[in-house]
Amino acid sequence: MRKDRYGAGLSLAASLVLSVFCGFAVYAAMGFVYAIGDDVIMRDIVSGAFTGKPDGHAIFMKYALGFVLSRFYLFNNHIDWYGFFMAGTLFLALAVILYRGLSAEKSLLWKGAYAGLTVGLFTAVMVFHAAQFEWTVSAAMLGASGLYLYATGTKQGKGQYILEEILIWLLLFLTFCIRPDVFFMVMPGFGISFLWKFVKSGKERKICFQELILPAAVFLTAGVVTLIEASAYGEEGWKEFQKFQAARTQVYDYSGIPSFEANPAFFEELGLSEHEVRNLRHYALYLIEGMDREMMEALSEESMRQNALETRLFGRMKEGITLAWGQFVHKEYFPASLPTLLFFIGILVLAFLYERRALVPLALFWGAEGIFWLALGFVGRLPERVAFSLHLIALLAMGAYFYRLYQKAESRIPQKGKAAAVSGILVLCLAAAVFQWKTAAASNAEKIARDGNYQLFKTACKEEPENIYFVETFMAEPVGGAAVTGRGDFRQNNCVTLGDWYSTSPLDEERFEALGIENAEETILTNPNAYLVVRDVEDTGFLGSYFAYKYPKLSLVLRDVKVIEDRYYYLYQVQR
Repeated sequence: MRKDRYGAGLSLAASLVLSVFCGFAVYAAMGFVYAIGDDVIMRDIVSGAFTGKPDGHAIFMKYALGFVLSRFYLFNNHIDWYGFFMAGTLFLALAVILYRGLSAEKSLLWKGAYAGLTVGLFTAVMVFHAAQFEWTVSAAMLGASGLYLYATGTKQGKGQYILEEILIWLLLFLTFCIRPDVFFMVMPGFGISFLWKFVKSGKERKICFQELILPAAVFLTAGVVTLIEASAYGEEGWKEFQKFQAARTQVYDYSGIPSFEANPAFFEELGLSEHEVRNLRHYALYLIEGMDREMMEALSEESMRQNALETRLFGRMKEGITLAWGQFVHKEYFPASLPTLLFFIGILVLAFLYERRALVPLALFWGAEGIFWLALGFVGRLPERVAFSLHLIALLAMGAYFYRLYQKAESRIPQKGKAAAVSGILVLCLAAAVFQWKTAAASNAEKIARDGNYQLFKTACKEEPENIYFVETFMAEPVGGAAVTGRGDFRQNNCVTLGDWYSTSPLDEERFEALGIENAEETILTNPNAYLVVRDVEDTGFLGSYFAYKYPKLSLVLRDVKVIEDRYYYLYQVQR
C-alpha cells in the first residue's frame, strides 16, 4: 500500500486542527470546570480578582508562566485565560501524540486507524479530566506526551528532527513551570530513553553533539526559570512566607494538627485556647491570635514528633506500601491503568518475539516508577490527582515503548488477523470513549449544580463592593465549581476566606490593604459592612462558639439571607 509522506509541518497542523476540534467538542458539550480550589485561587491571583490587579506570583506555579498569563488579563480581563490555557494544555498534548502517527511514512488507512485509536483512547482516559481539569494533571499530560514523542523518535529528516526537539522542549518547559514535581516524575523516562537510543545491536554508539542540545536546553531553561523565581520571591516578606508555607504544608498535608485534649500544655505554651485549635482545624488562620511563621513551625515540629512516636519506621513503610499499592490498582484509575496493562503485555510479547534487549529499559522504567509510588506512599501523599498523574505517565511511556517496538517488528508480524485485531481494539476504544463521555458530562452537570453556587455567590457579592464577606475556608475554596468562560468577572473578590495556603503572604497583605482590612477579626468585630457567611445550614458552628468564648458580651446575629439557585447563604454580624 502506498506510503504517505506529508511534511512534518503539515502533519503537525493536521494534528492541531483535530485536537482543537476535540477541545471545542468538550467545551461545547460540557464546558471546562475547575476541579479543585488551588486552580481557582491561582486563577484569581493572575487575573487580579485576588488583589485587584493581575499578578504573576501564583505561588505554586512558576512566576515566569504566572507573569505571562497575568499579562493576558491586562489585555482583556473578561476572558478566563488561565482556565482556557490549563484545560487547553491537555489538547496540546493530544496534538503531539497525534502528530507522531500522522507524520509517519505510512498509508492513509494506517494513519486513520492511529488517529482513531488515539482520539478514542484520549477520550476514554482524559475526557473527565479535560472537563474537570487540575493543574497537576495538566502538567503530567504535557510531560508524558513529551516523553512519548521523544521515546518514539526514529530516523528522520533534519527539519522534522528540529521541529520535534522544539516541541519536546516546549512541553517540558510548560511542565516545569506548571508543576516542577511532575517534571521530575517524567525525567527518569527521558533518561532511560536517552541512554537506550545509544545502545544498538550490542554495540555502544557515540553520542553526537546534536543529540545533547535538547537535554542541555531543557536544563538551561529550568535554570533560568529558577533564577527568575528566586528574583520574584527574593524579598524578605516572601522568604518569611516560604518558611511559613513549608511548615503549613507539613501540618495540613502530612502530619496533621495535634489534639488539644492530649496536648494542653503544648498549646498553652503557644497561647492557643481550645477554640483557637478548633479554628486551626477549620483552616481559620485569621482567627488565631499571633499566627505567624514561628507558631506554624512549632506546630509542624510537634506534629512530626508525634507522628514519629505513633508510627515507627517499619510501620510507616508498611502503610506507605499499602497506600501505594491501593492507589496503583484502584478501580477509579482503570481508564488509564487497563490500557497501560495492555500496552505492557504487548511490549512483553513483541520483546520476547523480536527484541529481548528491550526488556532492559522496560525494567528500568518500572523500577523508577515504583520508587515514586513507594516514596509518595511513605509520606502519605497520593491524592487522586497525583496518583492519576503517575498512571498517566506510565500509560504514555508504555504506549511509546509499544509503538517503537511495533514499528521495528511490523514487517515481521504476520498479516493474517492484523486488520481484525486493530478493528476490534478500535471498536472497544470508541465504546469506552462514549461511555466515559457520558459519565463526564453527567458529572460536570452535577458538579456545576452542586458547587457552582459559591462562584455565583462571589460574583453576586461584587455588586456590593462596600461590603466584605468572610467565608469559612472549607465551605469555599476546596469547592472549585468555577466554569471556564469567555465573559468572566475578574474584579477583586470581596469574599475573604478565613485562611488558606496563601495566608501571611505578601499577596494576602496586598489583598487586605486593597479591601481596607488591617486585621480580619477586628474587621469582623467593628466594620458595619462586614459579614460572616454560613452556607446551607442556619447554624454558626465553630464560628459561633469561638466568638461566644472570646467575647461573651457580644453575640452573632443573623442579618440577611442570600438565595442563589436554591442555595442559602446566611449572613451574620457581631452585635454589641
